[in-house]
Amino acid sequence: MDDPFTFEPSPLDGPGQWLKAGFHCHTVNSDGGMSPAETVSCYRARGYHCIGITDHFTVTPIEQFSDESFIAIDATENGGNPDIIGVGVSTAVPEKEPLAQRAKALSEQGGFTIAAHPTYCAVTPDVYLDCPDLMAMEILNAYCDEAYTNGLATELWDMLLGQGKRIWGVAGDDAHLNPQKRYYSDAGKAWVEIWAKELSREAILEALKKGAFFSTQGPRFQSIAVQGAQIQLTCTPVVQVRWRTFGKVGFVDYAPSGENLTRSELPEWFQPNAFVRIELVDAQGKKAWSNQIGRA
Repeated sequence: MDDPFTFEPSPLDGPGQWLKAGFHCHTVNSDGGMSPAETVSCYRARGYHCIGITDHFTVTPIEQFSDESFIAIDATENGGNPDIIGVGVSTAVPEKEPLAQRAKALSEQGGFTIAAHPTYCAVTPDVYLDCPDLMAMEILNAYCDEAYTNGLATELWDMLLGQGKRIWGVAGDDAHLNPQKRYYSDAGKAWVEIWAKELSREAILEALKKGAFFSTQGPRFQSIAVQGAQIQLTCTPVVQVRWRTFGKVGFVDYAPSGENLTRSELPEWFQPNAFVRIELVDAQGKKAWSNQIGRA
């Protein structure tokens, strides 16, 4: 019989509010098609509460667009091989430096660091394992997925989690809002839903760093309750809830034919290897991804 275990507490516990946010888009300051003000307006019109504009190799100042209902956070797609995003930073760092040094320099500015489009960058697990200041990775880059078929990186994510790397999963548009990029670069194709104490720059960065968010193309987790070795969730209507860990153990909770699921729980027999993460799939095939829930 397997040893008893418990999961780490959920970062989604406690008071807070859900905030729709995106941290990968471009303006005319790099290869985007809209001004910073137009880009902010575009995202606000799509129901976002927060964005970070990530022009290449530079920080486009946008915090002046923040108000009582929207937070704009300075950010950058810093560049380099492989690429990295810094959210909540004041300046880009030299792109020729190794990834670990770029991540460290961005995190020392108080930034939230995200590995950009890993599959597009042909990353192997060892690259990220040796990077302690890398906090997150893009598990879905919508532009790369639709333009180049290489925007999904969940298998790489599982390999890293299975080897003990603590790294959160982020979905993003990589929106350029540029007619020359066609529909691939539109806003609102993939985003994160953050559980934050309040609508403020500080609360959003704090929530990101502790993994208090999920990523989605549309479906939404409404709650993820963790108690001991039990996990229960509620969600918007979906046809599958997929429970994943590293290795051969896994479980798919299917909705009955013609129906939907709005709740699910981890089976008692499910013995995770290091972590559990959850995927939702709706009737249109759109997905949502929880962050990993680790064994205590």
